[in-house]
Amino acid sequence: MSTLFHTMPEGGQAAESAGELAERIAALRAEPSEANARELAVLTERLRRLVPPANTPLSPLLAAARLAVPFDFSVPPSHRASGGQWVTAAKRAFVLGLRPLHVELLKPQAAFNQRVLRVLERLEARRDQGTREDLTDWVRGQLDAQGGGRDASAAAARAPHGTLNFVEVGAAGGPRERRKARGFAPVDMAWKLAWRAWRRAMRPVLEPLLERQAEWNARMRETLLSVAAAPGAGTPEPLDATHRVARLVALASPLAQPGLPRGVRASAPLWSEVLRRQSRFNGEAVVALAAILGVRTPPPPVPALEDFHHWCTLRESGDIHAAREAVARLPRRPRLSLLVATAGACPAHLRECLASVEAQVYPEWELVLVGPEDGPALPEPWASSRRQPRIRRVTLSGPTDFARALRVGLQAASGDFVGVLGAEDTLAPHALAKVALALGATPGLDVVYGDEDRLDTRGRRTAPFFKPDWSPDLLRSVDYLGRGVLARRSLVESVGGFREGFPGAEEYDLFLRLSEATERIGHVPHLLYHRRLGAVGQVSQEGRRALSAHLARRGEDAEVTVPGPGRYRVRYAVRGTPKVSIIVPFKDRPDLLKTLTDTLLERTTYPHFELVLVSNNSVRPETFALLDTLNDPRVVKRTWDFPFNYPAINNWAAGQATGELLLFLNNDMEVVDPGWLTELVSQAQRPEVGAVGAKLLFPEGTVQHAGIVVGMTGMAGHPFWRLPDGPIVTPFGHTEWVRNWLSVTSACVMIRRPLFDALGGFDERFLLCGSDVDLGLRLHTRGLRVVCTPFARVVHHESASRRTDAIPEPDYWRSFTSYRPWLLKGDPYYNPNLTLLSGDCDLRRHPEDGEALAVRTLAHEVPSARRPPT
Repeated sequence: MSTLFHTMPEGGQAAESAGELAERIAALRAEPSEANARELAVLTERLRRLVPPANTPLSPLLAAARLAVPFDFSVPPSHRASGGQWVTAAKRAFVLGLRPLHVELLKPQAAFNQRVLRVLERLEARRDQGTREDLTDWVRGQLDAQGGGRDASAAAARAPHGTLNFVEVGAAGGPRERRKARGFAPVDMAWKLAWRAWRRAMRPVLEPLLERQAEWNARMRETLLSVAAAPGAGTPEPLDATHRVARLVALASPLAQPGLPRGVRASAPLWSEVLRRQSRFNGEAVVALAAILGVRTPPPPVPALEDFHHWCTLRESGDIHAAREAVARLPRRPRLSLLVATAGACPAHLRECLASVEAQVYPEWELVLVGPEDGPALPEPWASSRRQPRIRRVTLSGPTDFARALRVGLQAASGDFVGVLGAEDTLAPHALAKVALALGATPGLDVVYGDEDRLDTRGRRTAPFFKPDWSPDLLRSVDYLGRGVLARRSLVESVGGFREGFPGAEEYDLFLRLSEATERIGHVPHLLYHRRLGAVGQVSQEGRRALSAHLARRGEDAEVTVPGPGRYRVRYAVRGTPKVSIIVPFKDRPDLLKTLTDTLLERTTYPHFELVLVSNNSVRPETFALLDTLNDPRVVKRTWDFPFNYPAINNWAAGQATGELLLFLNNDMEVVDPGWLTELVSQAQRPEVGAVGAKLLFPEGTVQHAGIVVGMTGMAGHPFWRLPDGPIVTPFGHTEWVRNWLSVTSACVMIRRPLFDALGGFDERFLLCGSDVDLGLRLHTRGLRVVCTPFARVVHHESASRRTDAIPEPDYWRSFTSYRPWLLKGDPYYNPNLTLLSGDCDLRRHPEDGEALAVRTLAHEVPSARRPPT
């Protein structure tokens, strides 16, 4: 699924990829000199020309600019499983067949969009320059400029409710001015008559349909005028600004309004295609406005997965064909045995299960069916063993519990690898082929697992769960391996096979014992298993006992609890009371510093810590007045008045600190959980753990940080970003599980001092961003785990608006060099089927890999790349 860009070969040399070119540029930028300035400029320009701009740019303002013309129509294929091609044809006939009429309808709105963009760009520039210029008159002149008259939003704002003239949406001036507007009135009389007739006939539909867009226009105009005032002189207060932004977000989709007439609702799918780009423009413009105001937009919705079936259809036929061809080239084909306990199975569902095994493109399989002696016969045509010699039936006399059935099946199996298949579940046609190919690529693997989804009551696939690569701490939170797991039979037998005493958790108990015997556990990131009963995330007291026994065998002093549905909690005992040095760099912002110190000192129950406050070029009297009031003996005050360098400040402060454990913490935090520090200490003391991070929440309760994915949103990003806290449902699970990651944010990260010193601390070649990810990657390379725990929660008062220009440009290039091995091969603790364009863990619908997105960021998103190409 990667996208690579290459330069043309010159002089017989091999083509240079965009990633390789970016690496050369990064090396030159790391050692700037007059001698390489010319070469640097040439290579940078070559990169910009080689890499096309993103279709979905990371900057909201750039995205809005590309959507400002609402009649650049494009109707995507329908995701419907049945009749999708007819739906698409109907939509395209309506949108493209009537395109001239739709263009005339939306021309005034397009002009208004351009004026909004000009205003947003000017307001963003004022913010970045830090000036206090009053732009009210200029903004009013821009928004009301067209034709010298009133713009549509003003007209809409003054129109009586329910009497909106749809022609006024985005138009300027009164009826006479609109008739004179250039390009609006068709020249040809016949066309003019047709346009008027269509407009008159469609008025009952168009008037309510576009009323919401007119309201968005009016509110955007009103908000821009309020923002245009000099900062602090009439500009919206944060709460008012948040409410304004929320209202604009609610209005962003013109069709999303209650009470539409029946005729409008019936044609809404057609009109949604006409207004698709306008809706997206509205959304991106509001995000850009929120960034200027320094407030957050309302949280995004959890991925709805409405096109999941279409998403699967696009990918899986090619995957199956490729797997069939690859299997034919395998030099060795291990035999794969599947154990099926048939007691109580629905005959129709069992028939589907057996058919899915017979349909495998991989031939070397064995199916062992274990059922009661007096149970029903197998459904036809499998009742006769002559039908399929690879299917073996074993009967049980006496108890037919699941564990006993699996033990008997394991004894009867002859395969090299063995797995469990639910009697009512099914396999993807290429499931076993993918496992065999993984074993062929890495012969030393002992366990292989794939991704899975659910079958609803009608047999439709739903609720996919895309798993990370081997994550031992996640397995201690939930049986994330689930189904679709095959393990080396000899290893299964050596660890005791399927044990009694854990009803409902027999497989989880086995997985835990296998993890004690091997770490050669591979993951196939494809939907290979379709589960009908049960789901990933189920927990039980039997599972808790299995996990407790696992920890006891490992010699780990820990207690297992079930704090809520779908998760276990392992409380590791703190050994002694090691001193923690909490290092907090800051520059002024006494309001944030007071919130941090008050809540941390008053609420933290862990007894042994020092709070090291490091001032970096603070100048405000209020800051020093606050410091004078901090007389708690646990508070240590330090000053580092050098040019800002985040890694250097922290490294210096670590040298001044006296704790055995170092906790690097931002100054914009609020402690809400009394046991947060105890949880971090208990995790950081584990010898296999290199660093541990906390779950960080925005003040409204959405997720700011629960781990970092390398390759997301251009370089590295936060999965679950701004999704609701708690056990929500996404294709990647939720944030209530302890997980392993390549890195966690240095906004709140704990590490053992000897380990930090051995690593040489943070890399001071970074200035602001990236040194935390780099630290995590170095820990990962040493074979140490990075953990993020949801049982240490801290509120992070960080702005939720992403600004690429707020990050020093050298940090981008240094990050690219540090992250590139993982940008190329993918983050093992994420899943390649999930999007890298955002943090909502939605399905991946883009072809670019992490490196392609990172190179695109370097070519088009960093500040120096925003100048016009020469």
